[in-house]
Amino acid sequence: MIDTMTKVRLASPRTLLNQVTASLQEAGVLHIESSPTEAAQIPLHPRVMDESTAERQAAWESLRNELSRLLLLLPELPANHPCASTQTAQPIFSEAETKRLTHHVTQVGKRITHLTGQLKTCEDELALLSKYEQGLRALAPFLRCIQESQELDHLGVTITKGDMGDSSVPMLREMMAAITKDRYELFQANIDDHAQAILLIFPKVYSVRIRELLWEVGINELQLPASVSDKPLTQAVRIILKKKTDLPLHIQRLQVTLHTLSRTWRPDFTRYHTALIQRLAQIEAASLSYQTKMVSLIYGWVPRHQFHALAARLYSTFGEVVVIEACPIDRTEWATVPVILRNPGFLRPFELFTRLIALPQYGSIDPTPFLGIFFPLFYGMILGDVGYGLLLAVSAVVVRRQFGHVPLVRDLTIILMIASGTAVFFGLLYGELFGELGERIGLHPTFNRMESFLSLLYLSIGIGAIHVMLAITLGALWAWREGEWKACLTKLGGFLLVLSSVGSLASMTGWISPEWTLYGEGGVLLSLVIIFGFGGIRGAMELHNVVNVLSYLRLMGLGIASAALAFAANKLGGMAGNVFLAIIIGGIFHTINLIFGLFSPTIQSLRLHYVEFFGNFFAPGGRPYTPFQTRHE
Repeated sequence: MIDTMTKVRLASPRTLLNQVTASLQEAGVLHIESSPTEAAQIPLHPRVMDESTAERQAAWESLRNELSRLLLLLPELPANHPCASTQTAQPIFSEAETKRLTHHVTQVGKRITHLTGQLKTCEDELALLSKYEQGLRALAPFLRCIQESQELDHLGVTITKGDMGDSSVPMLREMMAAITKDRYELFQANIDDHAQAILLIFPKVYSVRIRELLWEVGINELQLPASVSDKPLTQAVRIILKKKTDLPLHIQRLQVTLHTLSRTWRPDFTRYHTALIQRLAQIEAASLSYQTKMVSLIYGWVPRHQFHALAARLYSTFGEVVVIEACPIDRTEWATVPVILRNPGFLRPFELFTRLIALPQYGSIDPTPFLGIFFPLFYGMILGDVGYGLLLAVSAVVVRRQFGHVPLVRDLTIILMIASGTAVFFGLLYGELFGELGERIGLHPTFNRMESFLSLLYLSIGIGAIHVMLAITLGALWAWREGEWKACLTKLGGFLLVLSSVGSLASMTGWISPEWTLYGEGGVLLSLVIIFGFGGIRGAMELHNVVNVLSYLRLMGLGIASAALAFAANKLGGMAGNVFLAIIIGGIFHTINLIFGLFSPTIQSLRLHYVEFFGNFFAPGGRPYTPFQTRHE
């Protein structure tokens, strides 16, 4: 259901505006309205931020951004570490205190920035050295053989396997032979599974030509770290191999220093950062107020059941100098009223499916309770297998235990557990446990969907008719509440059309007495008169509800397909002639069917709601309720 909201107007002396906004932030229930309708009706002016407040805001924003950066750089402290808990006292943030804190944060920040920069450089260099270590170690003996030569030059290159296929090294040999007249040596070593390091040794007279040709064909020289890029290759390799040993120790020392700084400064930085976020939010809230010469006015919305608690809080803090009053809400304002969905615990997870489309408008109908009833019904009717239902329920429990702290996962697992329960229930009705294995262990079907095709077809149409007629009824109720009586009557005509059409079909198929065919046909004619008489040409939209009822045949079709695939899995497994092989074959097909059983019923059940059900009454466009409260970044 959609929670009832109260429109409030809060008046206070202009001198108390900052204290009032701080109190509202602590209460955390008022959704502040930036454009109240009263502003256009009476001479109110939006609050204009004075120069000193603007300067204070700019200084605080700069300080908050710097603290955000430093908190990202400093290592996290363990949750149970004594230094991880921050003090509760909030800083005052006077002008002098802000300047002192800014200077202090700047000085500490320089050290943190320097250390993290060094750490990043060392880690990057170590990663690069690790990548080339194998190749460089393999090439090192050859480099030592040529380091004293005055006539020879050498060049290291890397070749990525796959760039030029397996012919890259032979092609390189042909190029070197052609340029140097076979006066060269080529040594190669694997860097990893995808790259090779190659050492070329040749007379110095060919150096320029060889480098030009390698560049033309896209073969890269061996990329060395920047710290040794200006050194000869032989000297660079010695430095690199030494650094490979020294860098891990240096990285460890840097990490220890940063952890020490984190234990010293992170608690205070976190406290200041949180306080700055609150203060900046208060400035933002104050900027949404309106003013006369003496009074500041704040307009907003609060849930009705929390209004009196908020009023009592303000009165106990400020006495009678601050006045909060409830204002009437005109129907024309419903589109601007923020929306809170408030449903019982077992229905609350299904709000996720409602929000996938949009929030409903204030004053309209929340579809969440109907989703909570019909989605599991449709899901269970389609899947309808005790074994599959139990496996999905166990999976949902396992996932919830591991990731239940994530709200999205928590809601999805609750929905899956409820839907799995209905799958088990329908599986007992169908007598299915991994297909027809249920009958073999004594499950007696009340309703065999593999044999009772027509009965399942009629059941699907009947459920569809009930679901669609419920949606039409809700649409008529919404039209009546909006004061659109013609639209309400048109909807009721659509209700009669679906009821009469289904009644005629039932009488023609023998489910009810044949004389009801005449009543059904008469009902169809009367419904068309009502629809077009009150709805005009737009009333033709109600005719699609008859077709919508037929869409529910997917409940039958998908369910029979799932049962047939389970039957095929057991049949193919039984034909294997070997118990072990039968388990493998049957397990593969049942796994595929279970995956389909997880997603297909979900998609199709939601489609029946979003298209056939919501289209008759759902009024999207609700504004989310965002109370002014303590925020953390």
